[in-house]
Amino acid sequence: MLLSLKNKGSLILLAFVGLSCEKEEIAIAPHSPGDEMVNEIEIGEDYGNQLFFDLGTNTVVSSNLKSDWDLGFESNGNNIIINGSKGMAVHRSDLPFADITSHVGLDWNWDAHSGNLDSTAVGNWQIDNKVYVVDRGYDATPQHQGYFKFQIDEFVGNKFKIQYAALSSLSPNILEIETGELHQFSYFSFEDGIVSIAPEDTEYDLVFTQYTHLFTDPETPYLVTGVLLNRVGTSAARIEGKTFKEVDLEDAQNTVLSNNINVIGYDWKWFDFEAGTYVVDPNLIYIVQTHEGIYYKLHFTSFYNSAGLKGYPRIEFQEL
Repeated sequence: MLLSLKNKGSLILLAFVGLSCEKEEIAIAPHSPGDEMVNEIEIGEDYGNQLFFDLGTNTVVSSNLKSDWDLGFESNGNNIIINGSKGMAVHRSDLPFADITSHVGLDWNWDAHSGNLDSTAVGNWQIDNKVYVVDRGYDATPQHQGYFKFQIDEFVGNKFKIQYAALSSLSPNILEIETGELHQFSYFSFEDGIVSIAPEDTEYDLVFTQYTHLFTDPETPYLVTGVLLNRVGTSAARIEGKTFKEVDLEDAQNTVLSNNINVIGYDWKWFDFEAGTYVVDPNLIYIVQTHEGIYYKLHFTSFYNSAGLKGYPRIEFQEL
């Protein structure tokens, strides 16, 4: 069927209007990863340091001796953690405070190396109402730090009220430990009282430290040296089958991450008994997502510094 000139003009006009209203395509720039970064972290030849590390700034935000603290008190009042970097352990007792004077023959508990707060050595203090005997573990020399006992009287507002003493003492010390919103845990030393340890929760991503790993069959605690995640909002996973160069943002986004604090852990290295040295596997690649939601890839390239001293893990990482 033929169209009239009038209809033809209408079609031309409509076509022109359609073209004039069409939005221009906008080019989206491809995502650019950050620069590759390196750092050497000084845990020390005796593994005596704990170091809190921020990936975004490539800096150690704060550090302390692993022997500087014993207990961490959660800000919501729910949980108490022990300092696993010293190999600490806890016995839960039903005896009165004054009646506990010896550690001989006691059974012991440890925090889960995954960081699961449902599996702490102290357990549910609000229900159990135990007196806790504490094996304080070892400092970096290594010298044993002795035994103490403590009991939690209450948590009111944002304060724990505890009593504690050396194991042989009949008279407890009474102390209030104030917690805060900027730190998941407040830290305490049986020698020094309240101590400042970790930076604010949002200021770091990783902790380079010794920690207690629990091997099974039978359950055996063992001090290992490695990397733990910030408990607040940080997650990670190991990537299989790709080199560091090959891992990209899509790999990170398609990987199921874990909040277990020991995902990176210690087994990116092993001891070669024939050579008498630690060997690092640079093909073990880890994805880390920080509390800001930023993805990084990370691997280890050495466990020694330029002087040949162990305890100086060298990392390479990149924002994806």
